[in-house]
Amino acid sequence: MDRTLTIDAALNEVVIKPRFSEIDSLSIVHHSRFILWAEEANFSFVERVLAISRKELFELGIYNPIQKLEFKYKNHVVWEDEVLIRTRMEYSQFAFFTMHNQICCRKNPKKTFAEARIRLLYTTKELDLRLLTPDFFLMKIREAEEKYPQFFINTDHA
Repeated sequence: MDRTLTIDAALNEVVIKPRFSEIDSLSIVHHSRFILWAEEANFSFVERVLAISRKELFELGIYNPIQKLEFKYKNHVVWEDEVLIRTRMEYSQFAFFTMHNQICCRKNPKKTFAEARIRLLYTTKELDLRLLTPDFFLMKIREAEEKYPQFFINTDHA
């Protein structure tokens, strides 16, 4: 069963309803689940905003292992909460990109549960680093950025 809800969500957003198995005896979601939720949001961003399927990435031999995770936890999530995750992509022409996630309460978006920055690399299947963003990926980013500039941070122009 798909646990993500995209009803009334923008292309760069996913809504997640915590599962019973993710909570403790106080009905609080364990903070480690936020990493998995951010990963779901990032895959959704690539599929919905960049219009790239996971299958396409594998067929093209583009792999994106995580290099660095940064999470700032601000509030706990309880079982009854619906979690809204907004994602933006920071990119350049070089060997990595960073996904920025704001994890907040769907009913009260001013209540932030956490903020995440996840840096991913471009590698081959053998995990050899690609020094530049693959042309296919960069083309998809630029096409999406024309439509949705608010979802992107281009560090080539910084």
